[in-house]
This record gives sequence, structure tokens and C-alpha cells, in this order.
Amino acid sequence: MKKKGRSWFATLVVGLFLSTACSSDPEPAVEVAGLSQAFDAKELGWLLNVWASGSKDVWTVGGTPDEGRVMRYDGVSWSRVELGHPVGLLNWVHGFSDDDITIVGQAGTVLHFDGETFTLQPTPTTQDLWGVWGSSPNDLWAVGGNGMQESDKLILHFDGSAWTEIELPPLQKSKVRAFFKVWGTAADNVYVVGARGVVLHFDGQAWTEQLVGASDDLIALWGTGPDRIMAVGGRGNGIAARYDGSSWRTETLAPMPGLNGVFMRNDQTAHVVGVKGTVARLDFETFSFDRYDYDTALDLHAVFADSGGRLTAVGGSLSSTKPPHEGIAVWRELASDE
Repeated sequence: MKKKGRSWFATLVVGLFLSTACSSDPEPAVEVAGLSQAFDAKELGWLLNVWASGSKDVWTVGGTPDEGRVMRYDGVSWSRVELGHPVGLLNWVHGFSDDDITIVGQAGTVLHFDGETFTLQPTPTTQDLWGVWGSSPNDLWAVGGNGMQESDKLILHFDGSAWTEIELPPLQKSKVRAFFKVWGTAADNVYVVGARGVVLHFDGQAWTEQLVGASDDLIALWGTGPDRIMAVGGRGNGIAARYDGSSWRTETLAPMPGLNGVFMRNDQTAHVVGVKGTVARLDFETFSFDRYDYDTALDLHAVFADSGGRLTAVGGSLSSTKPPHEGIAVWRELASDE
């Protein structure tokens, strides 16, 4: 079992890296189908990610720095999932079906769900893991870092039997102390984003750095294919970095505040979320956006649409590391062109 002790980064990253303030006045929200509360998450702790195998199987993970917590929707109602293991904060979830789900979290924690029980998988690190993605059950990547020094950043790989840490390439960017998310389209097309706007790409043989014109943290990425990838982040203002199959283009989205999460269901629209209830639709080609913020002082951290077309966004009191650790979960039905 991994040690549950609080690291500096586990308790501070949410407030200092993933949640940012914006000094600009927000633009008026755009009228769209309204967001509503998915369930009462106030006492649950931070909710850091949401993922679904289908419209009747939606998962959200998070908790407090000392206790990981998971909620699951079965098509009718949400309920707390018993993990069977004492673990700290859980940061990300990725799966291939309702009986093959991997969750990563604090202190190198990796949990695997087989449809019945959770297994705590050994990892070669006690660094915090912030993201996980895989092309198949025998090809998973996890990324993280405690953020204290440059040697903290790491990438793990799972080959179906064991997690191993890979050797990283030398980076042109300095002071990169953590990787935040990993996502890809195939086993030979995987991307990692992280601190100071770093981007790494795996072509099936080796990892290489790609300079995308970002200097602020890139927190999350998603896409619909190898020529439709969007990464988001930012500090005082949100930023977005778009890959169209040939090159990256990065834009500041002022007066949009810092962004934490992104999801794409079609080639043209990226759904993004961020601080103080920021929710928007971002155009892939033009970087124009329509905001329809949720009325809350809490920050939204991740967003995902299930196969039925329901968009769920989750987050919490991420700008403060002090208790109470409050959560939030909201959702809405998407239009066919979203």
C-alpha cells in the first residue's frame, strides 16, 4: 500500500497550478441548454475527473488529500463506491469498459476495477499521478510529479503485467517539474502535457518534445483524431493549444480565466471548463468561444460527455487547500451539433 502522507504538491497543486484567478471582467454568458446539479457533492471532497463507459455508467473521482473517493452513476442515481483500500486523493480515471477501469492518484496510487473489485497495483514511484490513458488494457500510460524539483516529473507505462518508469528525453524547456495529463489516438500517437506548457509526443518508438508556443501550464488535452487535438491551461487567463495534424497553434483566450479541463465530441467544438464555474464552447479552427458559466465560486476541473450526449463537469474548492474540501458536479444535455 502506498503511503498516504501529504506531499507539498498534492495539497498545493490544486490551488497554485490547476486553479487560477482572472482579473478581467467576464463576458456575458451565452444562452444555451442550462447546467444543473448532477448530485450534491458538497461533502464529498474535490472532484477531479469524470469518465463514462456509457450513458448508464458514469464515474467521477477525487476526495480529500487523505482519502480518495469515487461516485458512480448507473443511469438512475449516483452512489458512493467502496474502494476496499485506504488511498489518498484520486486524480484521474480512464477505462475501456465498465469492467476495466484504471484510477490514479496521490503517492503513486493506481487502482484497477474489474467489474467486481478494486485491485491496488504496485508502481515504482511515490510521486503523485495526475493523468492516465491507454490505447488498450495492455498499453497504459500514467503521468505525474510532486512539483518540488525537475526530477519529480515522470511517465509510467503498463504492459498488462507491471508498471515501469520510462526514461525521459532531455527537455529544452527548463523547470518542468510535473506532467499533468496524457491522451492519445493510438499506441503510436500519444501526447503528454504539463508544467510551463511542455508537450511530449510518443510515436510508438520514442518520446520527443514539441514546442507549442505555450509558457503557462497546460493542464489537460483531448481530441477526436490525430489531426484534431486541443490542450488547455493558463494562469491569469486561459490558453488553448491546437494541433491540426501538421502544426501547433497556441492562443490566449482573454478574458477567459484559467482552464483546467477539455473534451471534444466532434471535430469543431471543444468543451472547456475552468475557475469559478467557467464553462465554454471553444471553436477548434478560430479559437472563438461561447461562455455559459455555472453560477458558483467553485472551480471546475474536468468535463466529459457520455455516449448518450450528456455533458458532465466536476470540480470543487480548488483554490484553497484548507478544509472543508467541497465538491461540485453539474451536467446538461448536448445539442446534436455540439
